[in-house]
Parts: sequence; C-alpha cells; structure tokens
Amino acid sequence: DNDRLYSADMGYGKLAGIHLEPGTGDMSVEFIVDDSTTAFQPVIDEADNRVLVVSDMVPDDPANAGVARVMGGASYRERVTWRDAATGETLAASDLLPPLTFGSLLAPGYGGRLYYPTDDGFITLQVTPN
Repeated sequence: DNDRLYSADMGYGKLAGIHLEPGTGDMSVEFIVDDSTTAFQPVIDEADNRVLVVSDMVPDDPANAGVARVMGGASYRERVTWRDAATGETLAASDLLPPLTFGSLLAPGYGGRLYYPTDDGFITLQVTPN
C-alpha cells in the first residue's frame, strides 16, 4: 500500500526501509538503523501510519558485540522496538528480555498485544503510555 519493504541483516546488524517505485522498479533507501535480529518484522496499522516491530540482540558484555560472537555462544538478551516505518525512528521499546526463538515472528495480537516466543514459552508485550 505504501510501496515500502523492509530488510534486516543480522550479520551487519542493520535494518533498512526501502522504497520501491512501482512504475520503474527503482529502489531507494529510506532509512538504515543499527539493529540485529533473526525475527520476522511485522508492520501494523494503515499505510500512512505504519509501525514496524522488530527485536534487537543486545550482548550482555559489550566486548561480545557482533553477530559472530553472539552466535558463537556469547550471552545476550533482546529488546523489542516499535519503529516509525517511514523513518526507522524508535517510538517505543521494551525492557531487555530473554533471547527470542531464532527465526520467529513477533506476532501481533488482539488489543495491541505482541507475542514474543522464547524457548520457555511466550511473553506478552503491550505498549502503554508513560
């Protein structure tokens, strides 16, 4: 509906918003932000008010930053961010959570809830005003 697609590259630790020009097939980068995830990224709301939901892997020891170290066994937690899908700006963020199950979908649910799958079950998240 808004000619945009999103790409997350865990190896580079980047998330990008890309505009696709339907008439020509040309693509242009709308934004690139630091974010390392193995999860699928749902988009929610209407085309002109989209929110992109994505997790971000945060190593417990900053010296272990980088996907190779995290995947090599370094401990980490994850944070879920709700981002403006047009700019990549963070609108809200969760506390640090246990690692997400690899290759999962952060599943939108009823009433604005989000279901976050872990090896020990689901955590239910919901954005609330400050």
